Amino acid sequence: MASNQSHTASAKVEFSTPEAAILEILLPGYTFVSGLLLSYLHIDLAAYFQYIVLLAVVVVASQYLWRYVSNWFEKYLVSTAELRLDDEIFNYLMYWWSRQPRIKRTNRFMAGVRLNSYWSVHDDSDDEEFDDEDKMSDDEQDSIRTESFDEYWKQIINRDKYKRMRFTPSQGRHYFWYQGRLLMLDRRYEQTQSRWLLNNEKLYLSCLGRDPSVIHRLLAEAQRTYVERDGSRTIIYRGQRCPSSSTFDWNRCMSRLPRPLDTVILDETQKRAFLNDIEEYLKRGTAAWYAEHGIPYRRGYLLSGPPGTGKSSLCFAVAGRLGLKIYLLSLSSRNLDEDNLWSLFSALPRRCILLVEDVDASDITHSRGRSMTKPLDHTDNDDPDDARTPPTQTHNNMPPTGAPAGQNGGDKPTDKTASEGITLSSLLNVLDGVAASEGRILVMTTNHPEKLDEALLRAGRIDMHIEFRLAMPEDIQQLYKSIYSISKSDRPHKVTRRQNGRLNSTQSQTEARNLSHGSDAKSMIPESEETQALNNQARIERLESRIASLAEDFASLVPSGVFSPAEIQGYLLKHKDRPERAIEQVKDWVTEERKKKNAKLAAKLEAQGIVKT
Repeated sequence: MASNQSHTASAKVEFSTPEAAILEILLPGYTFVSGLLLSYLHIDLAAYFQYIVLLAVVVVASQYLWRYVSNWFEKYLVSTAELRLDDEIFNYLMYWWSRQPRIKRTNRFMAGVRLNSYWSVHDDSDDEEFDDEDKMSDDEQDSIRTESFDEYWKQIINRDKYKRMRFTPSQGRHYFWYQGRLLMLDRRYEQTQSRWLLNNEKLYLSCLGRDPSVIHRLLAEAQRTYVERDGSRTIIYRGQRCPSSSTFDWNRCMSRLPRPLDTVILDETQKRAFLNDIEEYLKRGTAAWYAEHGIPYRRGYLLSGPPGTGKSSLCFAVAGRLGLKIYLLSLSSRNLDEDNLWSLFSALPRRCILLVEDVDASDITHSRGRSMTKPLDHTDNDDPDDARTPPTQTHNNMPPTGAPAGQNGGDKPTDKTASEGITLSSLLNVLDGVAASEGRILVMTTNHPEKLDEALLRAGRIDMHIEFRLAMPEDIQQLYKSIYSISKSDRPHKVTRRQNGRLNSTQSQTEARNLSHGSDAKSMIPESEETQALNNQARIERLESRIASLAEDFASLVPSGVFSPAEIQGYLLKHKDRPERAIEQVKDWVTEERKKKNAKLAAKLEAQGIVKT
């Protein structure tokens, strides 16, 4: 018993030594563990004090040493590219990665069905259906045309139930091989005091060695893959506020197939003048000529006319023809202030179209006094009896009366705001102020140019004014032909293949009849492909001649200068497969639409107190 007491006493002495106190600080729980070992296993850790301290020091020092070595290694022996979400190169890499076969084999990935900026909207559209139809055989296409709507719609609904899943790398590090080099992709999310936000995401692309050329090649391939997916599509961006802050930025909203310029209903002289002026502005040497003569390298256009006459369509068609991107801007946003407006304009790339639709809808652009601009002949409404077709004119370099070109007479307006939005002064300064961006094309559309402030329309801001009109006879004929012309499904090579199938079955029957009647062997020789192509071309020419004749009949039944091209097109779409029926029923449609317009006009005048019913 005495020995046990002495052993306990020695243990207490052992636990209270300075060495034990130091070990307790370095290794929390040392006192408890050493007491257990001493009591049950009779192992005195104090005898190994120096080794334990050495081990603790090595462990702590190794952590700092590892950080130092890894930082030195990454700094001097690794090349790294940082990609931020607010830059378009982030979209390039994410789109490229999502298309790689390795994403299907990895066991760490992020899955989702939500559309992000690195997937365009048309990825989920019905364009894939059209592409698949082009790859189908003629028999398969004929079966599709003969299927009922219920069968077709059932397939579409079943397909739309399942959104396409997209896979991207998950958070963390991912190693992969590219062109024989080992690369690492590190996806990180930076936490903030607010809720988790996607815009805090960053990508780090690294490779061994101080030569980052392999990263450059990968990013160039990613950019090429991202850009080539759109083909000849027209990319449309929209200026809107970022969801995580109060700043504005250009966000890609969609990409659309280019619209043929000849489908825009407008006087051919005006259309050609508009296109030629833009081509002259964009051609080689123009920017240098502007700089040599001290002229800001900018160009502005005003497209005015009644609703539905094709103002935005012309802009979209020209953008598709020249391969330009369109940037949409709304001046009516209350969240758009002067700083954000400057930020949007400074972020515009060179050689793009800035489209401001319905510029008269914003109060800041309205005239501050008596308009100095000659108004159009049509009134503020779209009614046929009061909206007479104005003469078609194209005004180049049109300064307002009383304001010499190149001078800012009256260009210092009082600050007139749309609620909490921008002022007219800030808009004019961002258009052609000293610090205004250059190289872009400004296109503004309006239904009421007479409401716009004269400072907004002076030369240098608006260099060409194109007035759109209601549909004239030649416009109505062009609309009819565009609706009922030869479609892509009736292209000559496809028609020829379908005809070949029918000819083969017919020729076998003819050969049997000729053999039974002893016909000459020459009559059994099938038509050559060249002959078939000529016959097919002749059939198409007869059909186009027939459509042209029907277009004249249709135009003779629709009053001139009464309806907009959009209204007539809406009617023709109701009979898109029945051109003769469109002519038969057009008189009833004209009568009904006239009644609606007159009723609308009467209600408007009554509301204004002009007439009483």
